[in-house]
Amino acid sequence: MMRMNRTIVVVGVLLCLMALSVGPATAQFDSPWNYIALFNQTGEESMSWDEQCAAVRALVHMGETAVAPLLTVVNHQNRAVRTNAALALGRIGAQEAVDELIGLLQDPEASVRGTAAEALGNIGDFRAIGPLLVLLRSDDEDNVRGAEVGLGTLKAGAAVQPLIGLLTAENWEIRWRAAVALGKIGNAAAVEPLTPLAEDENVVVAACAKWALGAIAGEPDLSALVANLGAETAGDVWGSAWAMGVIGGADVTSALAEALTAESETAPAAARMVLQWLGTDEAVAAVEAVPLPIENDEG
Repeated sequence: MMRMNRTIVVVGVLLCLMALSVGPATAQFDSPWNYIALFNQTGEESMSWDEQCAAVRALVHMGETAVAPLLTVVNHQNRAVRTNAALALGRIGAQEAVDELIGLLQDPEASVRGTAAEALGNIGDFRAIGPLLVLLRSDDEDNVRGAEVGLGTLKAGAAVQPLIGLLTAENWEIRWRAAVALGKIGNAAAVEPLTPLAEDENVVVAACAKWALGAIAGEPDLSALVANLGAETAGDVWGSAWAMGVIGGADVTSALAEALTAESETAPAAARMVLQWLGTDEAVAAVEAVPLPIENDEG
């Protein structure tokens, strides 16, 4: 079985190389295996961010047709294959992938563990809550961040108290993810501990706490995060853009689309990357409507 799978992947790579003058980001294939083959590249042949997002999006559009091939490679030796397979399975909403994705929460690579946690949240199967709570209590900060995203998307009531405990974490990325997760869950018990976080010294954390408080009250407000996209500090811009990506939704897409034409260098770059990662038709259309400037090699 493994020999046959390797043969299929190799054939897929050859077909990709034969595509007429189009790169992986624009090539159109009939089989999920062709896109999966694109992930199985290393070194100079590795996919760019644009290509990776386009391939994942194509697999998601294939829906159930892509599930069986993705399940076959979800434990592939190549980290990029595992990561992107998990991402696609989560966005497809493949219930049959839950057990495999729970297994990936123990993967040696942090990016795979985090993506698996996110994918389990997107699938929405409550069997994932227990394993994600275990991950949330880990000493590994990468594990904690991934679990926060997954549990927030699952709206897991059992995670409210553990997440409240993380609002005072030293790591600001853990604090903002805890705030967003609590906002998504919407439990009023989080209001009191979230309130002082709205004045956090880190502007990304403060903005996420303000959004979360509004979300719990039924009036989510992205204005503080949007304002941060104009911050002078690059970390504040990137952090706010990714926080918006985790929040998701039409309002986020619209706000990031506007940031694509901002005068700064950082905001358009961050908005573009997050919109590509979101991968919805609306997000991709926004990116395509604002092409990158052509670099002038003269001089």
